[in-house]
Amino acid sequence: MRSRFETPFAILTLAAAFLHFSGETYYHVVYGQPLSAYIVDLIAIGLMTLGGGSALVRRDVSSAGWMAAGWGFALCLNYRAYFSRIYERQAGNNLDEPSIVLTILGVTLVTNGITFLVAMWLARPRSS
Repeated sequence: MRSRFETPFAILTLAAAFLHFSGETYYHVVYGQPLSAYIVDLIAIGLMTLGGGSALVRRDVSSAGWMAAGWGFALCLNYRAYFSRIYERQAGNNLDEPSIVLTILGVTLVTNGITFLVAMWLARPRSS
């Protein structure tokens, strides 16, 4: 059984995947993050794209599980990125990036947490 909120959530998920891809690619090119760090972001983006795209194409089944996987993976990556920068700043280390990056990561951490909970709610088991 598919929720009526799944289609709008799929559109939101695809938009977020596009923004995530754009932001990570920009950061990778400008600041030179390791390829391995970029690849794990592409995995999260791929899961979000798979879930959102399949939810729009296959209306007879739910793809909320794929979207939950993508949002959950993105939440874990965002959590690690945000708090590793917090620890670096607390240790007095100078980061070679603008301070706005930490603000963006904080906002996206909260957003990812909320959307992950919504995706888990959409993916919950229901009786037919």
